[in-house]
Amino acid sequence: MTVRAPDSLSAINAVQRRKAITAACIGNFIEYYDFVVYGYFATVIAKLFFPSSDTAASLLLTFAAFAVSYAARPVGALIFSHLGDRHGRRTPLAVSVILIAVSTTVIGLLPTYGQIGIAAPLILTFARMVQGISVGGEYGGATSFISEYSASRRRGYYTGWQTFTIGLALFTGGGVATILSAGLSEQALSSWGWRLPFLVGVPLGLIGLYLRMRLGETPHFEAARAHADVERAPLLAGIRRQWRSLVIGMGVVVTPAICIYILFVYTPTYLGQVVGHSRFEAQAANLAGLAFYCALIPFFARLSDRVGRKPLMIAGTVALATVTYPAFLMLGSTDFLIVVLGLCLLGLAFAPHSAVMLAVVAELFPTPVRYTGLSLSLNIPVTLLGGTAPLIATFLISWSGNPAAPAFFVIAGAIVSLVAALAARETAHSDLITA
Repeated sequence: MTVRAPDSLSAINAVQRRKAITAACIGNFIEYYDFVVYGYFATVIAKLFFPSSDTAASLLLTFAAFAVSYAARPVGALIFSHLGDRHGRRTPLAVSVILIAVSTTVIGLLPTYGQIGIAAPLILTFARMVQGISVGGEYGGATSFISEYSASRRRGYYTGWQTFTIGLALFTGGGVATILSAGLSEQALSSWGWRLPFLVGVPLGLIGLYLRMRLGETPHFEAARAHADVERAPLLAGIRRQWRSLVIGMGVVVTPAICIYILFVYTPTYLGQVVGHSRFEAQAANLAGLAFYCALIPFFARLSDRVGRKPLMIAGTVALATVTYPAFLMLGSTDFLIVVLGLCLLGLAFAPHSAVMLAVVAELFPTPVRYTGLSLSLNIPVTLLGGTAPLIATFLISWSGNPAAPAFFVIAGAIVSLVAALAARETAHSDLITA
């Protein structure tokens, strides 16, 4: 049943909304900042923590540790979403940002294989698992928080800032990695330089915790609690009554789950290891593509509040299915400018769907199970496809002998999301479902 938004929502002013958006987004910033740094320094981490005479095997182990953290995301999603739908959004978000910051810091301070032996890769993998648990609860909770603080006429725009923040985190992490790669020798980078970006997690975590603890509960959850609409078992209720929304939500998320990691995390390694660009060139090209992609997000997010979500989802997925393979052929060029143009082309095709994805999934679920529905919809595709994306891309190239083989992975994801977009109802311009 769709009912009017809580009366308290109309009393929220612009300053409160900005604070809510900032507090919700900062955890996502830390998460994706860490992941892009890990991706940029994958070759360095491989040598330090997974030494092997076979460079490809060492790199595969590094990306396997990257994927292991994603296996823990559904666990975090179940734990944090249960707490978020039963007791409120704020506390789970505060705990998750602490765990993300601590685990990121541990990676930055961790001794190498040469210093403590097998304990080094084991601790690294464990830290990634802790991150996975916290991020599993973070993503859906942050989206719930933003969407429930947003007015219906601007929900696409506000939730779009969460996607923008993810892009900003990738850009910032990439920028820091590029500066370090350009300014430090190979020896200094391998010895201590790669650690610096991870250690930024400490101040960011403290800032995130401070902002989140100063916010009140969302108006939608407060209204649900006041009317005794809180579910005792939100997971069971969500699966039983919202299974169709879950299927559509997961389908919508398939494309971002693949694209974020193939286009913006794996690309520096791809350009360096497969194409043969220098580390600086690979990172600089990826950075240029990211900047272009980030600039598009607010525009498409705002546009969705005017023309609707479905037209942008359909346009984006069709564009991705059409241009991805030609764009990957461009990425295979030794000409730096052509590589940048290929990345910008991919960013342009991906941005319309990416900008509206979070608003669409948030609008599929009623308040009593929104945190749970979002967490499952976001984390299951990301676990299966996002965390394994670099591993799958590396395997596809090795198996087929075609450097552009990862394009087919992206195209398949775009087709799945296109079907989901066609099946979804238009949710723009309407109040969130409250019960």
